[in-house]
Amino acid sequence: FVVEAGVSLGGPRAKQGIACYRFANRIPLLFEAGGDVVTRVANRKISWNSYKIRPTQDKIGVFVSIVSTKIPYKGTGKEYIGDDVTPIHDAVKRAVCED
Repeated sequence: FVVEAGVSLGGPRAKQGIACYRFANRIPLLFEAGGDVVTRVANRKISWNSYKIRPTQDKIGVFVSIVSTKIPYKGTGKEYIGDDVTPIHDAVKRAVCED
């Protein structure tokens, strides 16, 4: 699998806090964001303070695309990617934290 990530700060239309934009095979994942690996990593596993970013006050956009022939979707409608697969969890964290 391939994980691509980007982080944006600020913007006139952005809301305060962390907004996660998730893609699987270049298709946006619109539902069940709370249980997704990207949302959980962005909200719980990344120390934003070490980058001098305040997650409750700053406007942060986290964009992650996971491309693979076998994405471990959870649910019957391919609505989100579960965070129980450790290699994908670690790859998402590395991709978001990379300089």
